Amino acid sequence: MSTDPGSGPAAEEPEAQPGVADSLRAAVERTMKATAGSAATTAERAGELVDDVVRRGRDARGELARRGQEAGAGLARRGQEATGEVGRRLELLEGRLAELEDRLAGAEAEVGGAPGAETDPSSESNPKAEG
Repeated sequence: MSTDPGSGPAAEEPEAQPGVADSLRAAVERTMKATAGSAATTAERAGELVDDVVRRGRDARGELARRGQEAGAGLARRGQEATGEVGRRLELLEGRLAELEDRLAGAEAEVGGAPGAETDPSSESNPKAEG
């Protein structure tokens, strides 16, 4: 083995390196050029996707707002209908109550007692068995 720094395989590398370095540089440049177009296309596509997501989000927001308004209007309508139904039922109950009060007053008049008049408690609450 020679101790001379200018001899042997190490001495041949500096002469071979410019060719390898140039080839490597050219390969990297070709790769960069080849992917530069796809990177621009990818960025453009990403922008389109973001725009699409934003558009769909706005559409969804509009749809939800419309549905919310429809639901609110429906609830208001049902509330009014329920209020009308409660009022109608209340009127029916008032009529029935008035009828019962009239019948009670008529029954008390037939018995001879006025409303609120005292009656014989033994005759009503403790009837006697016959026999």
